[in-house]
Amino acid sequence: MKHWARSVLEELLWEKGTVSDRVRIDVMRIVELLEERDTHLFRTAELEDIANQISVCTDLSEVSHHMWDLTTTFGFEHFAIFVLKEGLGTSFSTKICTSFNQKWIERYVQENYQYVDPVMAKAECIDGCFLFSDLTNSAPMVRDFWDDAKKHRIGDQGICFAMTRPNGTRVGVSFSTQKTAKQLEEMVSLNLYDMNFLVQLAADAFCHTGSAPALPDNCLSVSELRFLQVLSKSPNPEDALKVTSCFGSNDTLQASIRAKLNVETVYQAIAIAASRGWFNSLPYDKREISKLFPPLIGLQKDSPEIDSSEAIQESQSYMIAPDQTE
Repeated sequence: MKHWARSVLEELLWEKGTVSDRVRIDVMRIVELLEERDTHLFRTAELEDIANQISVCTDLSEVSHHMWDLTTTFGFEHFAIFVLKEGLGTSFSTKICTSFNQKWIERYVQENYQYVDPVMAKAECIDGCFLFSDLTNSAPMVRDFWDDAKKHRIGDQGICFAMTRPNGTRVGVSFSTQKTAKQLEEMVSLNLYDMNFLVQLAADAFCHTGSAPALPDNCLSVSELRFLQVLSKSPNPEDALKVTSCFGSNDTLQASIRAKLNVETVYQAIAIAASRGWFNSLPYDKREISKLFPPLIGLQKDSPEIDSSEAIQESQSYMIAPDQTE
């Protein structure tokens, strides 16, 4: 049964001699797809080349350039890659990469359209793809949004892909056009298989190049992180700042943390550390461990009996007070 598709279709194509070289190439790509199901084979060599370029992008300008090539190859007029939610341990320096014109971008920000945009709203709550024509556009604010978009030559037809990455980051990738709904359906029907694969590559490239530079390992010392963690858990941080002598000099610690993270206050540092999950990676500290019972005794016949008061005293020696210093 191996290579049966190739044998059957090759015989059909070459014996008849009635198809063009372009059709032969396309059919053989279908054959390869059938025979190598674990390998993504694109409809055209051009799409394969763009995919290869996107997968090795090292900065956002490259991502934008190759996404523009992809957008026009599919027949669309604009693209947008946008962050819907930052996941654990991520911090994006760029939230949107798009081909929209500058006037529309300024208008979008000025009018806070992210709270009106139905594409954004739909992408926040589903994983998968949807057409703009599937959205509910009956609300007056939404109709005004699309009318304003058309004035800036932004079409109301398109498709959006929304996905959640393993760390919880949600990303949307959309393509839009001023073409008719019927023309859009034809474009999607022709390219959907490849689009599903390419938008994943685009999202990966964007998350890699759009994230803020990662801090070096151990940028903050364990003592500095514990200092911030104590403050984050304290019901009264102002008072907690005065009683953290076990971590060292408050002034020295705060100055070091502010310099390393380039922030003005330790509270900003707490927000950064919490959002990036640094507190979750702290090793156990002896202040966090309590041993309530002494070793079991009296199990062996030759073990001397110990007075209960001595056992209690011994057990207390194993308990570590929460505020005990190193």
